[in-house]
Amino acid sequence: MLPFSSIAFLLLFFSGDDQPQQKAKWNEVYQPKDQLQSYLEKLYDLTDEQPFYLSNKADSLEQTLWRRPKLKEEQTAYLDFVLNIAYHLLQQGQIQASTRWYEKGLNYQQQQKVLYEAEEFIIKPLGNNYVRLGDYDKAIGLQQSAIERATAEQKYNLLPSLYSNKAITYYWLGDYEATQISCNKGLQFITEQPTVTGLLYNVKADAFYATKQNDNAFYYNEKALAFFRSADAVDADASWMVSALQLSAKLLYDQKQWNKALQKLQNAEKILEQTYPDSRQRDKAKLKVEKGNLFYQLQQVDSSIYNFNAGLHFFDISNSVYYPDHTVTALYAGLAKSFTKQQPDSAIHYYQLAVANDYYCNQLITTSSNSLQSRNINSFSEEAIVFFEEQYKRTGKQELLQQLLWLVELSKGRKLLNEQSRSKQWQADSTDLLQQQLFAELRNDYLLLAETNDAAKKTIISERIRKQELQLGLQENRFAQLLEQPSFEQFQLKLKKITAKADFISFAIANEQVYLLHATAGAIYCKQLPASAKQEADSLMQNYFSPTSAAYNNNPAGYFQLSNEVREHLLPFELKNKSLIVSADGWLHNLPFEALSIDARLDGEAGQGKQQFFAEQTAVSYVYSFLQYVREAKQSTEKIPVTVYTFNQQQNGFAALPNSIVEAKQLRKKLNTTTYEATTTDANAFVASMQSGAVLHIAAHAVADSSQQPFLVLKQKFYLGQLQYVVTAAPLVVLTACETAAGKIQDGEGVASIGRAFISKGVKGVVASRWPVDDAVAPLFVQSFYTSLQKQHSPVTALQDARKQYLQNATSLAQKNPLLWSGFCYMGVDQQLQLQTSSFNWYWLLLLLVLPVGYYFLRSRTH
Repeated sequence: MLPFSSIAFLLLFFSGDDQPQQKAKWNEVYQPKDQLQSYLEKLYDLTDEQPFYLSNKADSLEQTLWRRPKLKEEQTAYLDFVLNIAYHLLQQGQIQASTRWYEKGLNYQQQQKVLYEAEEFIIKPLGNNYVRLGDYDKAIGLQQSAIERATAEQKYNLLPSLYSNKAITYYWLGDYEATQISCNKGLQFITEQPTVTGLLYNVKADAFYATKQNDNAFYYNEKALAFFRSADAVDADASWMVSALQLSAKLLYDQKQWNKALQKLQNAEKILEQTYPDSRQRDKAKLKVEKGNLFYQLQQVDSSIYNFNAGLHFFDISNSVYYPDHTVTALYAGLAKSFTKQQPDSAIHYYQLAVANDYYCNQLITTSSNSLQSRNINSFSEEAIVFFEEQYKRTGKQELLQQLLWLVELSKGRKLLNEQSRSKQWQADSTDLLQQQLFAELRNDYLLLAETNDAAKKTIISERIRKQELQLGLQENRFAQLLEQPSFEQFQLKLKKITAKADFISFAIANEQVYLLHATAGAIYCKQLPASAKQEADSLMQNYFSPTSAAYNNNPAGYFQLSNEVREHLLPFELKNKSLIVSADGWLHNLPFEALSIDARLDGEAGQGKQQFFAEQTAVSYVYSFLQYVREAKQSTEKIPVTVYTFNQQQNGFAALPNSIVEAKQLRKKLNTTTYEATTTDANAFVASMQSGAVLHIAAHAVADSSQQPFLVLKQKFYLGQLQYVVTAAPLVVLTACETAAGKIQDGEGVASIGRAFISKGVKGVVASRWPVDDAVAPLFVQSFYTSLQKQHSPVTALQDARKQYLQNATSLAQKNPLLWSGFCYMGVDQQLQLQTSSFNWYWLLLLLVLPVGYYFLRSRTH
């Protein structure tokens, strides 16, 4: 804290009717006598008196402290002050700022070991804030730790409310069974805290409603409403009653009792206004969302627009259209759908704001391989895709396709982009010893989690991981960091620059339809793919790309015919460049575009020409989102060495890979390399090598098994979960191991593979394999790839050259089977790399020149 004087505080924060002599007297009372506790108590009282003004000046308030609290009473007063700021920010609906101050309070309470009712006054509201922001993993970790602590200390009166908070988190996660379990546990202790009874009943009702068990939902909702009308509910939070009325309105709407449903929502509004006239802005806005949606369903569009607009007035969006709250996103989405019939241009505007604000909010969410949550594609994103495509058909405006492409790419790869931002921050904080200790503990626990088959142990380890990840999240202080505001203008500029040299195609699946957007040379084309496209692609993958398939060898003409049909559906537009960037979606992530075929007849030539693979004409690369290019940092021009990992002996049940030694020797002849044996490399040594800044070439075993996390085979198995807690400076990782691009497909995120994990750590590009690599093919690819990379400097071009070289040198039909050569793919942004060359050959040449001269000199001396 900077030592500002109390005079600065008085000048900054007292209202104009305070007299200068009173301010001076105030200063004389506190700082000269070093009465820090009294000063903090005064700040607390003033914040209560002027909550909006002073809570928004909290950082400046804190800077007026002339020293750090030392005595226990001072520390308690300081914690009171911090939490009071957090509370008032929460009441104003400033969730991000409130979360920052609650995290600050929790860190301080834990570090200074301040005796405090942390479960009630820190953990409960902080966990609720995480839920409001959609960071459910953090919320569950925090809530579970609070329950364990309260149980251990026999604070049973806290358990009903703690279990209700946990139930609400599970509800928003979509785990309705866990919601019911948590509610039932809370009800077991309800005699200790009866005030929460109505809340627990209504959360149960919400979970039943979500699973379409309306009879049960109605029963528990009525029990909740009856409780709130009883004397036992005198101290209940008014927002709980409001939630019960909201659900009651939904149930009435389903019964087509629209007027009664509207009456329930209006009653809820009255309760909030009467109980919290100057606060709970977010809750009031959420009611406007409910009313807007109700009027929209009743086709009273003017009323729905009025309510959505009224909801926005509860947030301060005067300085920016983006606000870190999903309620704002819901309001934008409501306005968008309301305007679709009357004012299409307004609908376009609000759909952009909804998707962009959703992206903006999601930057606050941290997830992991142990995550309970998965990426949920919001329905309004799909609505936006369909609406923009319809408007383009109607108007033919190119700008609509640019905007649509931006929205599609904003909806993809959000976890990856967030992980990249975290990794960048971790790299900046790499000297933090506590952080490094947490990383080591997390890597070890992910190893234990992957290798135990005991369900009980898995649960224990998972909970321990969640607590460690929560501790890391608190330490990161993400809620004090500035969020990246999505910029359509930046997207346009980068798209224009990239598509001048490479075509870009993006697929989006919405309402079970596949949309294709193709950007090239300043133009964008759009097409809805036929339903048969997926069936044909599935048939191609099943028949020709299963691990032991010989279908190509038996019927190459059949392969070329089917793959050409797939290519014509998926790439119907003419490519303007020799390079293609693919942003896939859903099932398209598994398709090797480079293995599709083309009819290579000359211009004007009739009939069918020579069949070629797509890779022979076009360099293909893949991104999880085009925003990887938008975010691309300036590249270093330094020459880079290569770190090589070989697998020269049997380990962990995996056979030796003699060809890995061949690869290492090939690289050593041309490049400055450092070689390590994977089977003798432990996790710590591997992590250290990743931080060197060298290109990583890993010629070891890897497995992407659906029954466990993907892993690399070193001295021990190195799992995907461990890899997420590594900081790396490598610009390129080449994985010639099997299945390093394989894994489970996550909605909106792509394949959760080892290759993707490296990209999430800040690696710009990864060469990885979709399926098991042929031992005879890999060394040929490696040699061609690095030879081209030395000349061309582009990994994307180098991989295409390696494919072309292999196909040109293939002497049999079986050798051209795409199952052998199309497994390798490049994921990430293309880049220009300068590799350090080997001085090995020059030393030998110099020695050969020197030896005869030396020999002649010695002979002349002896004669």
